Amino acid sequence: MKFRLNKNSKIYVLAPASIDSGGPTDLHQLALVLKNKFKKKVYMHYFPTIKNPVHKNYKAFKIPFKNKIIDVKENILIVPEVYQTIEISKKYTNIQKGLWWLSVDLFLYHRFMNKNHSIIKSLIKIPHKLINFFNRFTSFYFGNISFFKYLKFIYLSQPFYNLFKIKDIKVNLVHSDYQFEALRSKKVKSVYLSDYIRDEYFKASKKILIKNKKNIICYNPRKNSIFFDKFIKLYPHIKFIPLINLNLKQMISTLSKSKIYIDFGFHPGQDHLPREAAILKNCIITNREGSAAHYNDIPIKNEFKFEEKNQNFFKIKQKIELIFNEFSQELKKFKYYRKILGEQEKIFNNQISKIFN
Repeated sequence: MKFRLNKNSKIYVLAPASIDSGGPTDLHQLALVLKNKFKKKVYMHYFPTIKNPVHKNYKAFKIPFKNKIIDVKENILIVPEVYQTIEISKKYTNIQKGLWWLSVDLFLYHRFMNKNHSIIKSLIKIPHKLINFFNRFTSFYFGNISFFKYLKFIYLSQPFYNLFKIKDIKVNLVHSDYQFEALRSKKVKSVYLSDYIRDEYFKASKKILIKNKKNIICYNPRKNSIFFDKFIKLYPHIKFIPLINLNLKQMISTLSKSKIYIDFGFHPGQDHLPREAAILKNCIITNREGSAAHYNDIPIKNEFKFEEKNQNFFKIKQKIELIFNEFSQELKKFKYYRKILGEQEKIFNNQISKIFN
């Protein structure tokens, strides 16, 4: 699966205006490599149309942007799986379209929120509320049943209903094994297009001294779970640092000091933070949700992956204490993960070469 290009082909990459997060970073990264390494005529196309759409963190990329897309068959339009961008792409009928699946979970959530009447949404939510009521009553006996997991059960378990097969998409691009398997389960063919972690993290990693690491745990509060919130309250003597509202320099500084990064979120794809933390010599602890359930997406030993069940609170605490006390030995178990992360830029370039050549 690949696009057809000629010397006049233009590539447009759709992205939200003035927003910096994992998804927009991947979209700008793709455009950057296409422009600099493969010398393609590539442009960002931002929505909505505003005066200064380029976020300050992407200005150094120097990728030109266009407010108008030329809708001809030799051109290409890359859109993320967000509901709004898919709707924007429907306006163009001639251009070659590529849908980049950066998150299966968020695609299902936004589609649910945008395509259903408020009464239907309320009715669909009732069983989930009942499940969570009993789940809390039994102290997470059934594990963490997030709304994202609930929607996946509804949409992926129905053999007659396939909302992943979107009309006019020439190439489906998947960011992880998790997304590849989800699409394959609905008989949608796809090709891998991953990403890589910025070089600033690798440079900073070389300066980190193990002896300077502190008994600190970092986590991402934006992709957290009720289970982990309860865990934090159970062990107030452990120092937890939420990674929020930090610029690149602050993020690197914080992760360079900590020993552990815990991610009990829903893992919609190969998230940036677990990889950035691993590069900066943190031990990684995750649940078994989304991409964290796939070894190729997060290649760490099972002893660092836990189901979000009440009986695992003490086991997680034991693992944390072991890492704090035997950090050098435990960190060695992440050598393979860091090796893979160091090869991702080369893999990304090879994937682009095959897809866009």
